[in-house]
Amino acid sequence: MKHSINRTKGYTLIELMVVIGIIALLFGLALNGINSLIQWSKLNRAAAILSSQLKKTQSKAFYEGVYYKIDFWESLDRYRIYKQTELVEDIILEDINLFNSNFTDDKVYFYPNGVPGMGGTITLKNKRGKVLYVIMTPVTARVRVSPEPPENW
Repeated sequence: MKHSINRTKGYTLIELMVVIGIIALLFGLALNGINSLIQWSKLNRAAAILSSQLKKTQSKAFYEGVYYKIDFWESLDRYRIYKQTELVEDIILEDINLFNSNFTDDKVYFYPNGVPGMGGTITLKNKRGKVLYVIMTPVTARVRVSPEPPENW
């Protein structure tokens, strides 16, 4: 039996192309997953900030004994906090859509005793269509974040 001396050990072009194709496919899937996680994180962060702003505004109204108002601007993806008529803070949501508000005239008022004018829900949506609801109950102003809409919707 005679062995060929000219044959070198190595990989063929087809084998290299298959390996590169598999690596590219795995890389693409990883990037898609990372992007999805980033979008979900931005949505959770925006909902947590809105929730804390609602609680903080209620506390300020109670401790300072003045009216506060949060005005939601759905078309601009922002909300503004007012102390009586003075603008206190202007929050712009980045990469998050302020999708819907069921507060009357898209405003929530806090009376000087800390009681909200009404309860309601703010719907936030990210670029991938995932939705979180920031729900505030009437009278107590308990705020929670939920992936499900409130029961009374």
